[in-house]
Amino acid sequence: MILKRKTVLIAAGAALAVVAGIGGSVLYQEVNQRNEAATTSHAALIYEADFSDDANLAGAAEDLFYGKVTALKGQKDLGTGPETQYAVEVQRVFKGDVTGVVVVNQQGGKDENGDIVNLPEEDALLEVGKRYLFATKYNPDHRFNTVIPVYGDMPIPHTEAAAPGVPDMDGDGQPTMSDRWTAAVQNQNDLSTASPDEEPTEEPDEDPIPESSPTSSS
Repeated sequence: MILKRKTVLIAAGAALAVVAGIGGSVLYQEVNQRNEAATTSHAALIYEADFSDDANLAGAAEDLFYGKVTALKGQKDLGTGPETQYAVEVQRVFKGDVTGVVVVNQQGGKDENGDIVNLPEEDALLEVGKRYLFATKYNPDHRFNTVIPVYGDMPIPHTEAAAPGVPDMDGDGQPTMSDRWTAAVQNQNDLSTASPDEEPTEEPDEDPIPESSPTSSS
């Protein structure tokens, strides 16, 4: 299957549903993992846009910021399985205009048995009290910021944590997480423009009538 860039699909059984507001091409396929305590239903991710690349993640996000999860707000099912909302105190903004305390929405939640379901593979539910780098898209209908799965909710103890190998953006000789995400925004890839559609080839309304060849004189 060829996925168009910037389209997000969720596969639940044989059904496909478009999830609005998240950039990058992602196909989710439900996978169950069991342990002694509970069942976690994950979603295996296949990307066309590689969000492990900071420049892609920054380009896909409307808001890229660092913040602390202060409270669990609730859970909703928007038609593709449970999603969980958290109150997040914004502490540093790298891209966008979020301020104060915002509601952050994450795909995944818990069912009536307390099992974690609909959670993308390699992702984990946010934890109250922890700090993260958030890459999000704003959902105006529900007034929350939805994180880009897996890479859009990265645990970071603080923005001045060491980040070896990244550009030293502020020139203090100590590359940090702040430098990493400042550089990501500065070098972000534009994921907003899809490739132009090919112009259709015009077909004649009907086959032309062949011209009769001239008759030769005897």
